Amino acid sequence: MTPTFNRSASRNRALAPALTALVLSGLLTIVISDTEAAEPAMRAARSEYGLPVSLSQEALPVRDIPITSYLETDTQAIMTRALRFQEEGDHNSASELFEQVWQIARVSKGLYHQSLIPIVECMISSEVVLENWAAVNNKYHLLEHLYRRLYATDDERLEFGLQKVSSWHVNSFNSNVDGKRKQHLQQARKIFLARLEVAENTLPETDPKFAFLRESIQLTETYLYLMSERYIEHARHNQRAAEYGLVASVD
Repeated sequence: MTPTFNRSASRNRALAPALTALVLSGLLTIVISDTEAAEPAMRAARSEYGLPVSLSQEALPVRDIPITSYLETDTQAIMTRALRFQEEGDHNSASELFEQVWQIARVSKGLYHQSLIPIVECMISSEVVLENWAAVNNKYHLLEHLYRRLYATDDERLEFGLQKVSSWHVNSFNSNVDGKRKQHLQQARKIFLARLEVAENTLPETDPKFAFLRESIQLTETYLYLMSERYIEHARHNQRAAEYGLVASVD
């Protein structure tokens, strides 16, 4: 479930323990998994005359422990500290450590991996408490990008992720947390259309989710029209015409 954000800092702080509890059970086991040990690098050196000199295996440092083992250990330790800071309410420190975990995971697992998703969600929970709405919006954009790269439109997991993103934009539109209601409405419409495509590929036509998604798309399009320059100018024109007619009738 995606939380409804409130501009009250005290209410936002109440979100963090619940979100932390959700990720504690399984996050540390999937952030960084074992990968193949990196083989020692073989580099060709050059003598002072420019001729290649081959380095034998004996000349290379011996590595009994793979580099990835260090990465895994460090990542788990950093993640544990970050979650502890989050529980204690020190979200600035937690955010800094989550960023470190994010960078390590991208190096170890690649730019697009399932283990990155819970890290981003932890980042979001702390940024919400700090009311860093621009950062929250950027993280949700990143979350959407990850889900779209990881899952196809015939995969229900894509719907699961897009639902979180659309909820953020709808909540932001309703609460006007950052003064960007129109942008959030545009993003919400885009996500609802993507969710409709996923539903068409994964659900029977009789599923009630279709009615919800189509109604949501229609509502966002209606509100976008009401917020458009064309409609606003049309409304002003009608108002001026009404005022002119009223004056004329009085005369």
